[in-house]
Amino acid sequence: MAERQHLVFYDGSCGMCHWVVQFLLKHDSNKLFVFAPLQGETAQLLLKDWRTSVPEADSLVLIENYQGSEAKKIYIFGKGALRIFWLLGGFWAIPGCISFLPSFLYDWKYRWVARHRFQWFASESCLIPKTQDATRFLS
Repeated sequence: MAERQHLVFYDGSCGMCHWVVQFLLKHDSNKLFVFAPLQGETAQLLLKDWRTSVPEADSLVLIENYQGSEAKKIYIFGKGALRIFWLLGGFWAIPGCISFLPSFLYDWKYRWVARHRFQWFASESCLIPKTQDATRFLS
């Protein structure tokens, strides 16, 4: 595992979320991100207390500087998506700059997209990683 890794939880039954994971795998040349479905064991372990306070976070959750079973910083909604761009770096850091603004300025848009994601993207039951990416997925 790299020195600094970030854990991205995604909705395992969402076609749009699968597309986002594939996008990150393609553009994350430093392998900073690892992935786990929100319906999996890792989410149950790391998010169990936290999810009772934010149950509507059902499409994307970012744990920044993830190390084992310890959650450092958790980001949801637009803040999580924009922090991912920031952490990707390079060109992608440009839209990620917005993540430093107050989240009420963009979370409404994220929630709107999340609400319509099943209409726009076919849902899939399982994301099967390529062999070279299998170690970047947690259960």
